[in-house]
Amino acid sequence: MSVYQIIIAIILAYLIAHTCKAIHSYKVRGRFEWSILLQYGGMPSSHTATTVALTTALLVETGISYLFVIATLFTVIVMSDAVKVRKKIGEEAEVLNQIIEGENIAHKRLTTMVGHTPQQVLVGLALGVFCGLIVYLF
Repeated sequence: MSVYQIIIAIILAYLIAHTCKAIHSYKVRGRFEWSILLQYGGMPSSHTATTVALTTALLVETGISYLFVIATLFTVIVMSDAVKVRKKIGEEAEVLNQIIEGENIAHKRLTTMVGHTPQQVLVGLALGVFCGLIVYLF
């Protein structure tokens, strides 16, 4: 595996994750929204998918190495952040939106879908492993 294959695995995971988000959004809302491609949150976690694709590709390329261990740590932090920290930010944004509406403050609504459920992160993990391995196999 070359460095280019690692890059391809990352890009592939990113593109598939965002395509899945667009399709899922279309099924839920009945219309396609371009903005979903630029938003945080949703199914699956693209941050998880890309970092897991990197980590998987590094495992295939280098085995259990210092680089793989660093990438694994980075991936665990990203996954934890996606579920815990960013979900909390979304909850706080919802409370702020209620305060803004209740006080008639002229401010646009804050984005509340910034975090992920554990299921969304798990699907991102599976997608990342798939992309990291599929590039290696071909």
